[in-house]
Amino acid sequence: MFAMGPRIVAVFLGLGALSPRAVSAQSGPPAAAFPEPPVLPAPAPAPPPESAAPPAPVAPSASAAPSASAAPSASAASPPAAQPLAPATPYAYPPPGNASGYYYPTLQPLPPAPPPAARLPDDAAVSSTPFFDAIVAAADWQHRFSQSANLGAQAGVYVAGRLRLTAKIAFPTESLGDQQADFGSGAKNPSLFYAFSAGFAALRTPTFVMSPGLMVARTDVSDYGTMLAFSLPLDWVTKSGLRLGLEGAFGRALGGRSAVNCSTPGSADCNQRPKYETRPSGTALWLQFHIGFGFNHPAPVLPAAADSPSS
Repeated sequence: MFAMGPRIVAVFLGLGALSPRAVSAQSGPPAAAFPEPPVLPAPAPAPPPESAAPPAPVAPSASAAPSASAAPSASAASPPAAQPLAPATPYAYPPPGNASGYYYPTLQPLPPAPPPAARLPDDAAVSSTPFFDAIVAAADWQHRFSQSANLGAQAGVYVAGRLRLTAKIAFPTESLGDQQADFGSGAKNPSLFYAFSAGFAALRTPTFVMSPGLMVARTDVSDYGTMLAFSLPLDWVTKSGLRLGLEGAFGRALGGRSAVNCSTPGSADCNQRPKYETRPSGTALWLQFHIGFGFNHPAPVLPAAADSPSS
């Protein structure tokens, strides 16, 4: 036990010599692991502006110690030189390269307005005068005859743009029979109709006219009397002057006569001349379709400046 004493002392002495190195190694890590930051050089001082004048050297003088009141007066007498202003930069609006979009867009010129379309005058339909039409008419006169198809023509004119006057003629397509014939003693079959009408253009547009009025019609055989009726013609007029229309008339058939023969064939009365009596009045109808052409039809014109869209 006493022999191991010197060994223990030597071990403690060795540990004491190594402990400062270990402590220094742990407290100071190698510089390669933690390098020191580089030291940046100090910025150079900014050079004085070229326009600034260098300070004038002060010349020593014998009276270098003036009174304190003289210094402010000297500095007030000579103020420092003013710095020149930089030239103003012109400002463009909107600024070039403005990507934010906060500026007014460039005004674009408006496209020119289209020219107004040409149109017919308001009285173009009644200005298409005189006119000539082909007609197809049907006539039914009570106590006289009934005919469904008569072909003919009519001519007309507008007076002062209001008064419509026409004259027409039509020919039957079938033989007519007297509805009041008594044992074959009826009136002669008519070979034609003729009629006249007068109306007032109550409604007129550039392409349409309505002219209510009166109509008088007869046949070439006086035994059938006369038709007196209220008529309503409707005329459509195109831009080229082509006319299409309808006309209806409703009234009374008046006058005329019918033969009265003997009631018993072979009697003495049948050898005498037949007697005549006035026909009773009855309802009369006239229905007509016509197509034709009007002269002096006006051409389309531009509207007035007050009615144009640009104004």
